[in-house]
Amino acid sequence: MTSLLIGLGIGGALVLAALFIRSGFRVDNGNVAVLTVFGRFVRDRAGKLRVFEPGLHWRAPWAAVIHVSLAERSMALDSKHPSIEALAGDGTRIRVNARIRYRIDPTRISTYLADAKDAVEHLCGLFRLVVREQIARFGQNPGDLSSYTALRMRMPELQQRTQQAIAAAALEEYGIIVTAVDILQLDPPEELVDALNAVITAESEANALVARTDLQCQQRVLSAEQAIAIANAHACATESEIRTVGAELALLAERGVLRDYVARRRLEVLGGSRRVYMNHQPSTLRS
Repeated sequence: MTSLLIGLGIGGALVLAALFIRSGFRVDNGNVAVLTVFGRFVRDRAGKLRVFEPGLHWRAPWAAVIHVSLAERSMALDSKHPSIEALAGDGTRIRVNARIRYRIDPTRISTYLADAKDAVEHLCGLFRLVVREQIARFGQNPGDLSSYTALRMRMPELQQRTQQAIAAAALEEYGIIVTAVDILQLDPPEELVDALNAVITAESEANALVARTDLQCQQRVLSAEQAIAIANAHACATESEIRTVGAELALLAERGVLRDYVARRRLEVLGGSRRVYMNHQPSTLRS
């Protein structure tokens, strides 16, 4: 009998210990928690959902704990594909890659958990719908070449308009606060990509041709300038030589020995020549 009582006591103590351990739960920083009892949210006397702040709390052993993170998160347009196609105002098909940043409103936890089966998945679908709608309704300015050009040039405006269009519905229907919309990439359709590549290639080839032509012109100008400089130097040297020779001949003429100098130079030239051609004037025959 004593052993039975000891066993029952130990068993009861273990059950109480297990219940005590199970009754406590911890909420980490950046999170809140709510309790459900048999699928029903635990509310206070005023009928509001009880939300537990970070710290250590107690609950009934049969109550389930649901933790909700309040940290900012981001989500792509599509979980399977990084981008989606949207139709612009002028009929251009554009591939869009965007992300939405959001966090859970701590005052609307019940809306986030109860009003939608999967609030995040519903938000993703709403995000895709709003992005397509905003791209289709995005107007062009007079200087814009196309809707794609307008979207690329005014991407911050598209992000702001998309956020404003989705923020109210996300908060009201899903209890989610949209903090930002980031348009990561806008790609034109393939036919426009081919046209842009052709234009870029043509511009590159034209720029290369202009650069080669400019280089050749510069080389020719430089060669011409060098040739002119050489010709000027040669002319100056010839002029200096002529002036020097003229001065020497004038000096010889003043001294009266110019004829002797010319005769001597003539003999030196004739002596060093292999052939001499004489200019002989034929005599006239008299009758």
